[in-house]
Amino acid sequence: MMLTRCCAALLLTVSAQVSAQTTDSTPTPVPPPVAIPSTAPVTPAAPAVPVPATPPTPPVAPLTSRLYAGASVAPSLSGNGTAYGIVVGSSQVFGSFGAQVAIDYVTSSGAISVDASLLYRLKLAGKLQPYAGGGLGLTSSAVTTPAPTGTTQTAATTTATDYAANLIVGSDYLLTDSIALSGEAMYRAAFSSKGSANGAGLRGRLGIKFLF
Repeated sequence: MMLTRCCAALLLTVSAQVSAQTTDSTPTPVPPPVAIPSTAPVTPAAPAVPVPATPPTPPVAPLTSRLYAGASVAPSLSGNGTAYGIVVGSSQVFGSFGAQVAIDYVTSSGAISVDASLLYRLKLAGKLQPYAGGGLGLTSSAVTTPAPTGTTQTAATTTATDYAANLIVGSDYLLTDSIALSGEAMYRAAFSSKGSANGAGLRGRLGIKFLF
């Protein structure tokens, strides 16, 4: 009987120790962290500044259907003196043909020449714009009539006009959309020689043109 009570007491003691160990090994739940709102002011993001796109450089416009005016110097290659003048024209009158009028003053003789020409222009995409053509012109120059021999009369000076045909070969070089350098050679064949200078012969021309 005594043995039975001792065994029961031993079982109760072991059972109590096992129960205590199980209770101690159970993990204590940890509460989740509480988010604390920030009291610092929030700076709004700066809006993106759009960068303007650089427009492409427009190509130099060709001489198609454009008016022009300019100044030139025209040295004679036939010994008739250097001429200074102006040119006006249109790069296109019909089709590939343009028209040009040149007025020149020759300082050595005082002659004034006017030439109207029809020019055929090659339609090239680059800055070089060659042309060729021909036309008609006139030259006004002084005519001195000597006084009759044995009289007291003085020599008389009048003006005579000589007409001519011309052939032209040249080219324009576009510096910008509105300015061009020009160079050409013109041969002039006179129909008469009434004045002191009829403008016949070979003449070069260098100048600048302003396009409109």
